[in-house]
Amino acid sequence: MKKILHISNYYHPHVGGIETAAQNIVNTLKLANNYEQKVICFGDGPNIVDDIPVIRLPYRIKIASQAISFKYRSVLKKTLKEFNPDIVIIHTPNPLVEHYFNSCHYTGKIIVYHHLDIYRQKILKYFVRPITHNTNTRADVIISSSEKYIDSSNELKRHKEKCRVIPLCYKEEDLALTEDEEIEVNRIKEKYKGKTILFYSGRHARFKGIRYALWATRQFDDVVFLIGRVGPRHRMMERQISYFKNAESLGLLDRSQYRIYLHAADIFIFPSVTKNESFGVTLLEAIALGKPCITFNIPGSGVSYVSPNNITGIECDNRSVIELRKAIEKLKNDPELRKTYGENGKARAKELFSYKQFADSFYSLINEILNK
Repeated sequence: MKKILHISNYYHPHVGGIETAAQNIVNTLKLANNYEQKVICFGDGPNIVDDIPVIRLPYRIKIASQAISFKYRSVLKKTLKEFNPDIVIIHTPNPLVEHYFNSCHYTGKIIVYHHLDIYRQKILKYFVRPITHNTNTRADVIISSSEKYIDSSNELKRHKEKCRVIPLCYKEEDLALTEDEEIEVNRIKEKYKGKTILFYSGRHARFKGIRYALWATRQFDDVVFLIGRVGPRHRMMERQISYFKNAESLGLLDRSQYRIYLHAADIFIFPSVTKNESFGVTLLEAIALGKPCITFNIPGSGVSYVSPNNITGIECDNRSVIELRKAIEKLKNDPELRKTYGENGKARAKELFSYKQFADSFYSLINEILNK
């Protein structure tokens, strides 16, 4: 039985795009029933997830978004020696862990799942770039979620011949409502009857651009902007939301609550403004549910690949509050256009981003690498 070690920043129940991708890969390979798998990551949580062992390294501090654990290298080295994986799948960016991994001199097959470049940390990136280059040089295959990101990535341009596109996916069963959840959806729609429900859910980081959406919606009396979050509480953002009469902070949403509000929404808004947003899993789930979407144009990001302009929604000039306001007004006043974008979104999600396609792509890739 072949062995696969997954190296992720964090892992379920931690919520995030990278963590979702890592779990989907693990569960995909688990279905084949001919791979022994382990996961190593930062953070606290259960040591067994979906019957797969998870080695978690607690950390006390973060520097420039990087978790720091001084035990990580010794635990990783021991795991590589004792588990002796045939393939290591490492999710990047994770520069400290990449450095530790490179220093362990692993000689087996390596798959890098490159989620995004490091570019926000203007100084740190110049120290990190050699580590990333070393990891990519050693990799057998580098995966990205979209062709656009490969073409625009400074870190992938030198390794383009190794790159493959495997888009992130959605699962229909994860979006299906229970009977109790359907009752709650109807309650929310009744509560905001006569108003267009605009919904966002995600981290409350600056690059998510929530402030632009708040400014764009403030003049509408017949719109309510419901804002959920995942991850830590952001007091400044919650205080900012409270200043707007037609915006409501829903607080931390669990998976069921997120699903309920997504079903209840008339429009999904995804106002990220930088390439920190490389794809957008919630955006994908919104189009899969037939929700018309509003996004910003982000050069080099895969956001427009998930939700193309005038097909599944409206794409606005980056950071343009005026265009965002016009997009909201246009969709609010045109139910037929919302329906058209919604139907297009369902078809696009099924055609390009289904879990089956994701699983088939990974099976093929793993078999290809093992048979080299």
